[in-house]
Amino acid sequence: MGYADLIARERMPDRMVDVELAHSQSQKGMGLGFYRAGAGNDAGRGKWDIVGEHMQILSVALAPGEQLESEPGGMMYMSDGVKAEADFSCPGACVRCLGGEKCVLMHYKNAGGKPGFVGITPARPADIVALDLATYGNKISARSGAYLTSIDGAAPGCEPELNPLLCCCAGFGCIRQVIEGTGTAFVEASGTVERKTLEAGEKLVLDSASLVAYSDAVLGVQMVPTWYACCFNGEGMCYTTLTGPGTAWVQSMPWARFKKHMGVVIQLDKDGNVKNVGGPPAAE
Repeated sequence: MGYADLIARERMPDRMVDVELAHSQSQKGMGLGFYRAGAGNDAGRGKWDIVGEHMQILSVALAPGEQLESEPGGMMYMSDGVKAEADFSCPGACVRCLGGEKCVLMHYKNAGGKPGFVGITPARPADIVALDLATYGNKISARSGAYLTSIDGAAPGCEPELNPLLCCCAGFGCIRQVIEGTGTAFVEASGTVERKTLEAGEKLVLDSASLVAYSDAVLGVQMVPTWYACCFNGEGMCYTTLTGPGTAWVQSMPWARFKKHMGVVIQLDKDGNVKNVGGPPAAE
């Protein structure tokens, strides 16, 4: 037994305690039907892995000739044989824009003769949630801009919302982002992310900004019951609702709320260029 083995053996009891504590903490919400959303919950770890607890890295293995699609700015590292190409093709670019993504989609293709890899990370402070689309009817509705990357045929798109009340008050706008296909999609979410499976007829009432994505469930709106609550609850005059059967993914710290509490102010000029960026006040 070498020195490294001895060190590992000495640390083993502490590690076991940490694992048991984490496991017990993860069980607390299960009685209410909420599960911590992550790699182990939503897709198998075959050709990809999510590394880290927060602000994670998605590592994807690419066989020769295989490619990965991702939003711009997400590539952290890649093997030598992988080539990056930008996709401006229409109507795909228009559909992505309407769904809240950038018009350009990056393709990372393994052009070499041996297995390669790509590392992807969100361009903002966020966690990565893996969604196996085959498990959720090959279609998931997501918050605008939530799409990060996908493999094996999953692709971002959009669909119009025809209900004026939902357009204005449900938090997903007039055009919803959808991710469709048979592969695995990876979306961004901030804070702690949980998955809730809704039974038939079960209704979940949500803060509109906390809903990241949903599948199969019926999106709705519920008015705040009193004017006092409407004025002082901090969530506005409407809640978002989801009625089962279906699945919902929720986040504890939406990106817009995070920026607000950090005091970040970005001013744009008339052409849309960044003119001034202000941070939180300095501590006295």
